[in-house]
Amino acid sequence: MNFDVIIVNYCSHDPLNICLSSLFTHNAGEIAQVYVVDNSPEGVPPAIKAAYPGVIFKENFANVGFAKAVNQALALSHAPYICLLNPDTEVKGPLLRHFYDFFEREISAGIAGPLVLDTDGSIQGSARSFPSLATAFFGRTTMLSRLLPNNPITSKEIISGHNITDPIEVDWVSGACMGVRRQAIEEVGLMDERFFLYWEDCDWCTRFKQYGWGIYYLPQAGPVVHHAGLASKHAKWLSNYHFHRSAWLLYKKYDTSPGRLLSFVALLGAAARWSLLSLRLLWR
Repeated sequence: MNFDVIIVNYCSHDPLNICLSSLFTHNAGEIAQVYVVDNSPEGVPPAIKAAYPGVIFKENFANVGFAKAVNQALALSHAPYICLLNPDTEVKGPLLRHFYDFFEREISAGIAGPLVLDTDGSIQGSARSFPSLATAFFGRTTMLSRLLPNNPITSKEIISGHNITDPIEVDWVSGACMGVRRQAIEEVGLMDERFFLYWEDCDWCTRFKQYGWGIYYLPQAGPVVHHAGLASKHAKWLSNYHFHRSAWLLYKKYDTSPGRLLSFVALLGAAARWSLLSLRLLWR
């Protein structure tokens, strides 16, 4: 009973049911408590509550954002370790046992991310280097990375791959699934609620590293299948907006360039990319 599991849900009730079922199937012995913080306007369907009577459901009945919802659950939790899990994930193995063994062995580790797979079984780029201006063109979901997945720039941006078999220290791991040491949270602090959606995981990992805690990609853990985008499909334009807004906030927060020039360039780039993607959504 070493882990409290936190799931933030938004209008993804069918995937949530699959997520909870897979979690308990493979990890019941490691779970102290599961918290589902629901940001859906209609709340959680009664059938899901009835199916998981041991789960604590906190219903906001409004979308308060991912970081704030995580912080709400963190304020309630007590276990020595935390696992953040997206509702559109399926846990395929003893994830929490792998996390626990690693954290007990590597006392400098503050956050660890498992092997994450796409729906088609390919490895998802869940472990990454801190974003740079190149990320706009060679990030995980960009066209160039899809067309040329093995190019050297994308390989530098996205760390996780078939050639990594042992734990490796990285800049950050995806909040779709991450294990976190409570002792480190108490030192570093909660998630920054200015990040309504997206990039709060990168920010958190960056702050952990600033306090001397290691961030690790743990390919032995999982695998976790991430059916990405099932929640964002309910509000594509809003998701697109928050993705780029949060990216700019991240640059602004850590920009040390003269006159904060990097933040200004990032703002222009984010605005242009957001505009193009918005036009594409309108055209569709």
